[in-house]
Amino acid sequence: MEEHLKKRPKKKVFSKRIIDSLRNQAINKLKAKFLPNNKIIKIVLIGSSLKNTFGAYEPPGFRGSLFSDFDFIIFIEDDYKIPKWLDKEPTGKPFPNDKLNLAYRKKRFIKDRYDIEVFFIRKKNMNNSNIKKLGELAGIPMTLKSKHKYLLIHSRD
Repeated sequence: MEEHLKKRPKKKVFSKRIIDSLRNQAINKLKAKFLPNNKIIKIVLIGSSLKNTFGAYEPPGFRGSLFSDFDFIIFIEDDYKIPKWLDKEPTGKPFPNDKLNLAYRKKRFIKDRYDIEVFFIRKKNMNNSNIKKLGELAGIPMTLKSKHKYLLIHSRD
């Protein structure tokens, strides 16, 4: 786990009903922004909204927000252009090679309050065994047998 993730403030977890509702809104809005697009291979959701630990942080918050965010992984073709409406996330660095760290954020994406983080993985890196291992160590489901909980949002195949 990245060092900055270990220093999060305490969080008041929302009810499962609220988490499910917000998660569905995030998924629907993300799909509306990104799909259809034949350069997108797969979209998965990971993180607190699946683990039912999504909620509100104690002040000062975490990563500039008082709330958990929605964590999406988008597997893309090598020539996919990342949309300009997303902001590069300087702290999203699970890989030692910075060219692989394609973490982006959109503040207040849902209900003008909840952020999304979108991590892109290019096709050329999807089948690299070293990158798969590093991704799995960072909590990114890179294999079909991943131990990390995820929800498949979209698959081109």
